[in-house]
Amino acid sequence: MTTELYIKESMRFSYSEIHLATNYFSKENLLGEGGYGLVYKGQLDDGQIIAAKVRKQASTQGFEEFHSEIYVLSFARHRNIVMLLGYCCKENINILVYEYICNRSLEWHLFDEATKVLEWRQRHAIAIGTAKGLRFLHEECRSSPIIHRDLRPSNILLTHDFVPMLGDFGLAKWKTNDSPIQTRILGTLGYLAPEYAENGMVSVRTDVYAYGITLIQIISGRKAVTVDTQDHHESLRQWAEPLVERLALHDLIDPRLGDSYDPYELYHMAKTAYLCVKVDPEKRPSMGEVVQLLEGETDHFKNLTDQFIPHFNH
Repeated sequence: MTTELYIKESMRFSYSEIHLATNYFSKENLLGEGGYGLVYKGQLDDGQIIAAKVRKQASTQGFEEFHSEIYVLSFARHRNIVMLLGYCCKENINILVYEYICNRSLEWHLFDEATKVLEWRQRHAIAIGTAKGLRFLHEECRSSPIIHRDLRPSNILLTHDFVPMLGDFGLAKWKTNDSPIQTRILGTLGYLAPEYAENGMVSVRTDVYAYGITLIQIISGRKAVTVDTQDHHESLRQWAEPLVERLALHDLIDPRLGDSYDPYELYHMAKTAYLCVKVDPEKRPSMGEVVQLLEGETDHFKNLTDQFIPHFNH
């Protein structure tokens, strides 16, 4: 552990640098608070705007997450993945220093009442960009595949022009062979694939499942778990699957969009989401296939949907 941190000495910031950059962790610079700790906006001496994520409590699990994020993000450089600029360790305070992403999270844009409704073209581009970030982690990283393990809208940050950036790699796992890894069950209710929620088995296909749930949210503007008037919990998958099977896509689309969406793109996104949330992980597409499906590569799309959903009309 310490050896790997030592290798990345070039990424180390001093505490005084970050302290000064964030105006001494001032309230005015506080961007938000997560399970990990507090996040502050700052500006380095060279003008670079940063987001500094500060973990104050010393704990083994916290350090493992801190270390995981440094290690993963030092390899994962892609236009759809948040760039880690470096880190800082001082006694029991660990700080991760990222490039600053100015336009909040997908979660905020989908669900906060204070924001404008995301346009369809933005949603479509966010779906494809997020899929490309995951494809890079699973299939194109120069080391072994990386499983994110906590994909959800709050971990997808957006730039000023709505380019999606995957963030929060504290739970990420390296994949060293083809068999699933058994781990402690961590993550967020509503996004956990059945095999992970029940047995702690993670693979790249558990990320595909979480992506499918996120894709349904992008289409529908619905939260992952809702409670109806009778206090019955209905998962997003349970709600969406029959609509996609019946091709009742007008009932799937976010009503706030009205008719301002592309039916062809909606059709591809809905079917792709349906495949991603299959209970059997072997029946889910790879993220490379997901990108092809979303981009409308017709032959590939027909082959996959014929294989997994033969009753659909084309």
